[in-house]
Amino acid sequence: NMLSSEEASYPLVGRSGSTVGFFVWQPYRPGAFVLFQLVPTLVVVFGLVLGGIIVALAALRRRTLRLIETENHIYHLAHYDLLTGLHSRGHFNSRLADALTLLPATGEQLAILYLDLDRFKQVNDSFGHPAGDELLREFADRLRRLTVEVDTVARLGGDEFIIIQRAVAGENEVKTLCEHLIESARRPFEVAGVQVFVGVSVGVALAPRDGVDQVELVRKADLALYHAKAGGRSGYALFEPEMDQTLAKRKGLEQDLRKALQTPGHIRVHYQPLYTADTNRMTGVEALARWSHAERGWVAPDLFVPLAEETGLIEVLGELVLRQACLDAVHWPIETLAVNVSGLQLNNPSFAMKVTSILLETQMDPRRLELEVTESTLSQRPTECQQNMAALRSVGVRFALDDFGTGFSSLGRLQSLEVDRIKIDRSFVQGFGGSNGDEAIVQAIIDLARATGLSTTAEGVETESQCNYLRKLGCDQLQGFLLSRPVPKEDLQELLDGGSRRATA
Repeated sequence: NMLSSEEASYPLVGRSGSTVGFFVWQPYRPGAFVLFQLVPTLVVVFGLVLGGIIVALAALRRRTLRLIETENHIYHLAHYDLLTGLHSRGHFNSRLADALTLLPATGEQLAILYLDLDRFKQVNDSFGHPAGDELLREFADRLRRLTVEVDTVARLGGDEFIIIQRAVAGENEVKTLCEHLIESARRPFEVAGVQVFVGVSVGVALAPRDGVDQVELVRKADLALYHAKAGGRSGYALFEPEMDQTLAKRKGLEQDLRKALQTPGHIRVHYQPLYTADTNRMTGVEALARWSHAERGWVAPDLFVPLAEETGLIEVLGELVLRQACLDAVHWPIETLAVNVSGLQLNNPSFAMKVTSILLETQMDPRRLELEVTESTLSQRPTECQQNMAALRSVGVRFALDDFGTGFSSLGRLQSLEVDRIKIDRSFVQGFGGSNGDEAIVQAIIDLARATGLSTTAEGVETESQCNYLRKLGCDQLQGFLLSRPVPKEDLQELLDGGSRRATA
C-alpha cells in the first residue's frame, strides 16, 4: 500500500506459502516520457487546428452572408425598380397573374391603370437626365401615397408606370383614382432648383369585364392610354371595344399613307399666304401638306401629320413637301417660302445635306427659304440639330419658331434661340377679348421680339378686329382664314396675279 503510482512490485512467497515480502522496482515507461515531451507541441497543434476551424467557420459564415446578400440583391433587382423603388415589370406580371387566378374564387374586380407622363421628355431635354430621374422619384412617391397596400404600383420603364387596383367596387372608384392621379401630377415638381410642370395620361382596363387574359388586359389598358392622349393630355380613358376598331382603322390609315407617299399626286401641297400687317401685301406663303385619299377624300392634316410623326414617315413627307414647294415657288414673286420641319428631320445628321441638295435641284434661292420649327424641337437641341441649323444658316436659310408660347420656351429665352421670326400661336389671337390676358402676352412677345431683332407673324387671324388689333400692337405679318385659306398652287397664282388678299378655296 506504500507503493507510489509510478512503482511496480512482485510478491515473495516463503516455503510455507505465505508472502514474506515484495520485490519493488520502478518500471521504464518510454510512452509516457515521449508523451510528456510532446505535450507542448500537441497543445500548439491543437490550438492551430482549433484556430483553423474557427477561421474556416468565420469564412464560411461570411460567404453565407455574402451569398444571402447577393440573393437578396438579385431578388431586389428582379422585383423592384432601382430608380424609384417601385415594383419592376417582372414583379408586376407575377402579381397580376396571381390576382387574376384568384378572381373566380373571390368574385372581385380589379383594374389595370397604365400611366404615361406628359412632357417628361422636355424636362429631360431642358434640364438634363438627373433632373428627370429626380422627377420620376418624386412622382413615384406621389403614386405610393395615392394607392393602398393591396395595390401594386410598378414602373415599366422610362416615364411609364402601371397600377393593379385590387377589390374595385366599380368604375366610379377607378375614375376617382384616375382623377387623383391626374391632379397629383399637375402639381409642380421641384427639380434642379426650379419648378417644372408635367402631367399624366391614364388608360384603364377592368377584369373580368375586359377579360382575364394578362397580356390582353395590359394591351387594352395601353390602347385606352393611347386614346386618352389623343383626346388631350392629362386625361384618362377606360377601354371600350370600339377602341380596337379605331386601332384597326389607324393601322389601315398608316398603310394607306405609306402608299400615298410612294404614289405621285396623292400628297399635294397647298399654300397659305403671309401678308404684311401695315400694307396687306403678300410677302410669302407657308407650304402645307394635303392628302387626297381615293376613298376617304381629303384627310385632315391633324390626323395624318401626327400619324406620320409616330410612324417615322414624317421624314419622307417633309422631304416631299419641301421639294414640291421649292419647285412651285422658285418663280413666284414672293420673299419667303415657309416649310414646316419636324424634330425627327432636324436630328437626322444628313438633313442639311438633303435640304441643300433640293435647293440646288430646284434652283431655289436659300435666302427665300424659311424653315419652321416648334419650341419642343429647339428645346432638345442635340448636336445633330445644332449642326444642321448652323450649316443651313451658313447658306442663307432662315428659321422661324412656330406656335410660340405653347411649349417650354419663355419670353426670357427668346434671345438665346437661333431663329429669325416668331410665329405667335393662334390660341393667343383667338383669345383676344377674353379674361386670360392674351392681349398683354402678345404685346410682350412683339415688344421683346422687336428688341431682339426678330420679326413676328400672328397665326389664326379670323376677324377684322383681330387684324386691326395686331396691326396696332406692331405685329409684322398676319396669317389666317380672314386673309386667305390654304389654296392649291393654281389658286395662289391667281392671287399673285390679281393682288387679292382673300381667298375662299
